[in-house]
Amino acid sequence: MASRRLRLVLLTVLAALAVSAALGASSQAASLYWTNLGGTTIGRADTDGAGVNQNFITGAAGPCGVASDGTHIFWANSSTKTIGRANLDGTGVNQSFITGVLSFPCGVATDGTHVYWGTGGAGFNIGRANVDGTGVNQSFITGANHPCGVAVDAAHVYWAHSPGTASGIGRANLDGTGVQESFVPIPTGNPCGVAVNSTHLFWGGGNNAIGRANIDGTNVNLSFVPGLSSYACGGAIT
Repeated sequence: MASRRLRLVLLTVLAALAVSAALGASSQAASLYWTNLGGTTIGRADTDGAGVNQNFITGAAGPCGVASDGTHIFWANSSTKTIGRANLDGTGVNQSFITGVLSFPCGVATDGTHVYWGTGGAGFNIGRANVDGTGVNQSFITGANHPCGVAVDAAHVYWAHSPGTASGIGRANLDGTGVQESFVPIPTGNPCGVAVNSTHLFWGGGNNAIGRANIDGTNVNLSFVPGLSSYACGGAIT
């Protein structure tokens, strides 16, 4: 459990960074957000590194993972099993925007219509709700084995899962159907964190490398970026 929590700390510190590029809110400056898993805060800075505020949002409970839809930021409260939400300027904080989340939620993603989260402590599910907090489905995707990080594109939801020989990258359709728990099987490395663009999937792992595969799951390269100094957990891509 300690090693699991360490991986989730890495997911938060190294990869749970959300850049808001306005997306219809042109008056809102682009910002960088992160969660402080060992504490109770959401941090914020300008994208040039200035204006750092470690206490931009307070009152969180083991926040783990953050995402933005250009209007709000969302985060998982791992201790209280909730999804929090706030406006991009830090107002309108609701630490219990979504309640009743299954054990140890960590990792959130949004496609502008829905928000998704993984539950890694028990239940092994991917949850989903509308971005306004309605339509909550705590078991939108079931059977995800220790999900660690969630990503979404225009067609699918992806998640990294571990441990052991069953580890890999899972995938499902946006409506939750067509679940493929080992869409990209990864026999070693316990992947943690996943990012997606229009052509490829990327993930971090215990083999001290960044992996990559084609968006259709082919051409898997477990050491696309090799030789990292430690366990790679999480990632983002422009």
